[in-house]
Amino acid sequence: MHAHMMSLAASAGVFLAASWVALLFHELGHATAALALGVRIWGIRLGVGPTLWRGRWGECRIHIAAFPFLGSVQLLDEDACAIGYRDIAAGQWRFEWCPDAWRAPIISAAGGLSNLVGLLLLAAWWQWIGQPALGTPLGDLLVIAMASNFAGYLNLLPCFRSDGRHLLAHLAAARFRFQPALST
Repeated sequence: MHAHMMSLAASAGVFLAASWVALLFHELGHATAALALGVRIWGIRLGVGPTLWRGRWGECRIHIAAFPFLGSVQLLDEDACAIGYRDIAAGQWRFEWCPDAWRAPIISAAGGLSNLVGLLLLAAWWQWIGQPALGTPLGDLLVIAMASNFAGYLNLLPCFRSDGRHLLAHLAAARFRFQPALST
């Protein structure tokens, strides 16, 4: 019974570590894209559940919680408005195309694309170190991290509260903005 519990705990630990790898690739992808495009970040939230650490890195607020199943990058309200986000409130927003709105879809897509890069880097590393087998801690970690990064890449699909929904809103706003006026 004790060995079974230890095996279960080890499996849970590997799963959590692999999920952290994917979450870090994803949220740091958004943050890196925003900063590269001149959009300031108010805060980064990594994980849900009990808070493990809360602090600042420069002007950016960082919140790290226990379980790596959700994350977010919050843009500074002024910069979010400058790239097209309107009525920003918890869980609700709308998007209007404006001159600097081209940056918003890049930032939205960067998380999922970073997960794709993470998947490719992990696969290359797995190959380079001799393809460790499942059932070994390193093999399990790498394979589950690759699967988690693939799942993060799927965040580009337009469902639930995904980056894909943001991309769909960007596309709809651009289409509306550039649609020729109908003559009556």
